[in-house]
Amino acid sequence: MLALCCGMASVLPLHTQADTVPDTGLADALAYVEKQPLAASVLAALPQNRVVFVGEIHDRYDHHLNQLAVLQALHQKNPNIAIGVEWFQQPFQGAVNDFLAGKIDETAFLRQSEYYERWGYDFRQLRPILAYAKANRLPVVALNAPVELTRKVSKGGLEALTATERAQLPAVIHPPSAAYRQQLKKIFAVHSDDKQQFENFLLVQRIWEETMAQQAVRYLEKHPQHQMVVLAGVGHISNDAGIPADVARHMPQAKLLTLASSDIPALPSGTVDQVLASTSLTLPPSGKLGVLLDTQDNGLHITALDKNSAASKAGLQQGDRLARVDNQELHTMADLKLALAQRQVGDAVQVAVERGGAKAPLAYTVVLQ
Repeated sequence: MLALCCGMASVLPLHTQADTVPDTGLADALAYVEKQPLAASVLAALPQNRVVFVGEIHDRYDHHLNQLAVLQALHQKNPNIAIGVEWFQQPFQGAVNDFLAGKIDETAFLRQSEYYERWGYDFRQLRPILAYAKANRLPVVALNAPVELTRKVSKGGLEALTATERAQLPAVIHPPSAAYRQQLKKIFAVHSDDKQQFENFLLVQRIWEETMAQQAVRYLEKHPQHQMVVLAGVGHISNDAGIPADVARHMPQAKLLTLASSDIPALPSGTVDQVLASTSLTLPPSGKLGVLLDTQDNGLHITALDKNSAASKAGLQQGDRLARVDNQELHTMADLKLALAQRQVGDAVQVAVERGGAKAPLAYTVVLQ
């Protein structure tokens, strides 16, 4: 299912080249933010709004640093700040809470929140925001709908849901405005001209937005002293549509502000309230084995590897099943991503593989590339 936020790339242009910044934790992320101060107009507007929406393109680290800058500026004015995020789905709020409270470490958090199965983007880009929340004891609210439900809807509409599943979503899914519908249609047309698929795509977008808005409103109604910063894909918060419009429907008296990062100083009128200047940044590449994997049949099987890849140089072969990286047993791609999450290029890992004909797993030292 096509994600709307990705379709906004034509509005928020990407640089073909990006500066690389080190992945060295919250202190350095904040130091970078301080060197790129928010515009005076943004700083003046932030305290006046109950909800501040800060859009992102999910794989843009500079967009996440801008979100951190807005969060910090809000928090400096008001200690009662909640952070609503698209990145985690509502049934996993407990894992988010436990991580922020220090009850579980990052690896357990990523596993218990099923982060790599349900979101999957480079977690390093989000780490400074969550570290800031943890250090300052700020609540993080999981806004998103369970993917099991949206996948069903994408294939068969709301009728595909059981009564129990339907009850997990807002009672009314409001249709988009005519202008929003046309915007989505243009995005969808790049990929398909199937009319029924478009209707389901449209419905899933609205489910995401209505669900995130409802969750944000529920929190704000229970915590009247709090402001909230909502961090979500830019397509979900732009053009007087999406999550802000849904929040406004529930809370018509609340003042709302929409912000988006952009490489250009101005966006088409009405896209968002204010623009955050941004220059494309990337983190250093994470360490990789350099293999193609088949995940469909009982584990992770190597289907191809380049002769110059880290895995090939270590002695791994096509057809091998990855069994373990260091002490992490491997059954799914999420297991592999967790095993390599803290690894950098040049790090050595111990990889065990099962190979046809071998009586026991074979062990190799792989220097990641």
